[in-house]
Formats: sequence, C-alpha cells, structure tokens
Amino acid sequence: MIRHETFDRFAIALSSLCAIHCIALPIAASVTPLLISTVEHGHDSHEFWFHQFILFFIIPVSLFALVAGYRCHRKNLPMLIGGLGLCILVTVALFAEPLIHNHLLSPTGETVLTIIGGIIHAAGHISNVLTTRASHNARCSAAL
Repeated sequence: MIRHETFDRFAIALSSLCAIHCIALPIAASVTPLLISTVEHGHDSHEFWFHQFILFFIIPVSLFALVAGYRCHRKNLPMLIGGLGLCILVTVALFAEPLIHNHLLSPTGETVLTIIGGIIHAAGHISNVLTTRASHNARCSAAL
C-alpha cells in the first residue's frame, strides 16, 4: 500500500515542476528568438491553462498528504505551512491574469509569487514528512 509520505513527495515534485516551469519559460523565451514571438510569460493562455492544469493535481494530492500526516502526528504547523503555500499558488493562478491586465501586477511579479508559493508549499510537505518520521505513533508508520 502507498503511505501518505509518497503523496507528500509527489506534492513536492509538483511544486518543483511548477517552479521549474516558471523559471525556465522566461529564460527559454529570452534565449530563443522564435519563442519570443510565440510565447509571452504571464500573458499567454498557455500560462493560464498550465497553472490550472497543475493545480488540478496539486490540490487533491496536497490535501490528502497533509491531512493524512496530521492524523498521524497531530501537529498543525505542516498543515499551516503547506496550506499557506497552496493558498498563494491558487490565488496567483486564479487572479494573476486580471491583475496583470489592470497593471496591478507584472508578469515578473506573478512568477516571483508563484515561486514563493511553491517553496512554501514544498516546505509544508517536507515538514509533514519530517514530523511524521519524528512521531512515534504507530498509525504514522502504518500503510494507508
């Protein structure tokens, strides 16, 4: 059976994938003239749909892993950290486009907020894994 720690690791990987995407796309666009003419980070429908698509996976995996970890170790901090990161990611994904359109946020600001949210989100899952390991509760080491 799969332990909830596997879901924490998967959520960390998804956050990392999002951060890599946010960093790599602008670099690739600035280096490759062909990409500059076809992709603009933060203003293309590709960006909006990528973030929606990845959140479709991040949200359920994260919620499952964080709640399962909490049930084992009964510590609030991993859930709070992971939840804060998840809230930042969701908020940026849902509201960045209108904020950029109204000149209240720059595409660079969107990228920075997404990366910050991803780091906080991953830190919550890392904390969840470490707290689970530190717990001597028999339920934490049992498979789901």
